[in-house]
This record gives sequence, C-alpha cells and structure tokens, in this order.
Amino acid sequence: MAIDAHAGTTEAETQPIKPALIAELTWAKLYTRAMHKELGAISTVISKSQTTPAGPEMKKSAEKLHDQLKGANRTVGELSDQAGTRPAPVKR
Repeated sequence: MAIDAHAGTTEAETQPIKPALIAELTWAKLYTRAMHKELGAISTVISKSQTTPAGPEMKKSAEKLHDQLKGANRTVGELSDQAGTRPAPVKR
C-alpha cells in the first residue's frame, strides 16, 4: 500500500477520487470553451452595433462576470499548485 507523501493518504483512498476529478475538469473545459465562443459572439455584436443593447443592465452583468471569473481563475491557480503544474516564481 503506497502512501501519498503530500496528503498522508493511501493510494487506495485517492483512486476513487481520480475519475470524479477528471470528469469535473473535463466538464469545466467544455463549459469554458462554450462560454468563450458565446462571449466572442456577444463582443462582436456589441462592437458592431451603434447602441449597446440593455446598456446599464449589460454593464452590470459584465462586471459580475468579471468578478466571478477572477474567483474561477484563483481556483484554477490553486488546482495548478496542487497538481504541481505551475512553475515556481523566480526569486530575484
């Protein structure tokens, strides 16, 4: 029985988590890809139109999305750190 040095758990304890984690990350990739496509379409419509549809409401929604994505970016950073995929910061 192998012990995970990082978390103090056995390999057998972490195996059931792996498929669920992969499923969640796959869903996130597909979801963000769809969002990216949709945001591109929205941006194109707004940049080509003379007036912004639903101006103040749309601005408020865009600001809310900005805040939510900042939180999501922090979560991705945490996952990167936990997976060891983010390079360590260079100290000068």
